[in-house]
Amino acid sequence: MGELRNCPSCGKVFVKINRNLCPACIDKEEQDFEEVRKFLKEYPGASVPEISQVTGVDEDKILKWIREGRIDASYRVAAAVTCRRCGASISLGNLCSRCAQELASQIKSISRSRPVAQEPEEPKESKFSGMFVADRLRDKD
Repeated sequence: MGELRNCPSCGKVFVKINRNLCPACIDKEEQDFEEVRKFLKEYPGASVPEISQVTGVDEDKILKWIREGRIDASYRVAAAVTCRRCGASISLGNLCSRCAQELASQIKSISRSRPVAQEPEEPKESKFSGMFVADRLRDKD
């Protein structure tokens, strides 16, 4: 079951199921996305500031959609997204292919250098580990 949250956009209380927005703000975001998509069909290659100015949609939302891959490279948005590590221009995501490969190799080398955790040994059972008190008392004699 979902949990009660306040919508970060409008402040209304809603039950969060999948997204962190209330249903009204989700609808508004989808309308904004359609507006941007229609604009890009007519004017491929537009820059993010141009798209934002014409459609009235916030630049951060547009950049988020590009990073998520909702606005793909076929629209040729001008120099929209950069690698969060080196600053190179990329078409979607957060990292360029070079930085992604470097991070993956670093993770592999770290995981190889760490010893594999051994499972803890199970405690040996004593003769008094049973459930029956009478048996324990009898064994003491």
